[in-house]
Order: sequence, then structure tokens, then C-alpha cells
Amino acid sequence: MEPPERRAPAFAAVAIFAVLALSYVPAARLLHYATLSGDIDVPRLLWIVPLAVLGAFAFERLVRGALYGWLRTKLPAGIAAPAVAALGAIPMAAARLEFGPRFDGPPVLALVHAYLVAFALGLGLAFLALGTGSTVPGGAALAVVWSVKAAAPVISHGRPVPLLELLAAALAAASAAVVLREPLAPHRDAMWGA
Repeated sequence: MEPPERRAPAFAAVAIFAVLALSYVPAARLLHYATLSGDIDVPRLLWIVPLAVLGAFAFERLVRGALYGWLRTKLPAGIAAPAVAALGAIPMAAARLEFGPRFDGPPVLALVHAYLVAFALGLGLAFLALGTGSTVPGGAALAVVWSVKAAAPVISHGRPVPLLELLAAALAAASAAVVLREPLAPHRDAMWGA
């Protein structure tokens, strides 16, 4: 078991990542671009939330675990994490387009938006995995994000919401890098050849 001084940054990174990734919802609500419908389908939640949690941990194990492990032996230092974020964003974007709320705009814009949000989140999840040495913190963060998105009856009322969501995803990724800057230092040094 890891000592508390090593677990604290991981817990903080997971919490901050999840809060920032979801911060677009209260921001959109505050700016009157989103509302909560109040229609919570409890029977749906009883199966969708456990599915989101299990799916998040399995997804992280496959993408940031197995795929990253394979790619880091094939790619130069510093390239595997963004490559995994880019590849992992494909199924996340596809799932969002299939099961998520409908985007008010051209289909190509919906596709690009879904991919960019998934890529930004994936980069943050890669930082979580690298900084903690495990896919569990990233799985926990992703489980929170997916569960809240699946459970919250949010209705968007404007085009700024996708921009707010993309900004929130980018801030979540940056927060993981900042909170875990010390554990990520050896990875930065390897990337820059130090």
C-alpha cells in the first residue's frame, strides 16, 4: 500500500479533474445556457451508472494501460501519451455521438466537438496514469464524469455550451498535469532528454 503522501496528490488530481471536467454544467446554468430538467429516470440510472463506472475502469485499463504500454515501446519519449489520447478519443467520441445529447449544429461540427472534448479528457487521463503509475485514478475520474453526464438531466439552450465543455475538458487536463507535476517530472525529463 502506498504511503499517504503519495496517495494525496492522486486523490486531489482525480477530484480536481472530475470537478473541472464537469464545471461546464454549472457555468452554462449560471449563464442561462443550460437547465436541469428534473426528469430523472431512476430505473435507467440503476443500470446506466454501474455500466458507466465499469466501462470507465475497463476503458482506462485497455487504453491507458495496455495500449499505452505497447505504444511507449514503439514511439519516442513524450509521444505515446498524446497518441493514446488521440486514439482513445475515437471510441469516446463515437459513444458520445451515439448515446449523448444531440448537438445543435452541423454533423461535422458535432463530430469535431466530440473528438476534441474526448482528446482533451484523454490527455488529462494520460497525465493521471503517468503521474500515479496506475489506471485506477483515471478510471475513477472518468467514472465520475460519465456517471454524472449519464445521470444529470441537462438541457442545453445555446451554442456556447459546447465551447464551455471544451474549455472545461482542457482545464481538467491541465489540472492533472499541474497537481501531478512532481510525479510527472521524470517523464518530462525523458521527453526533453534531460
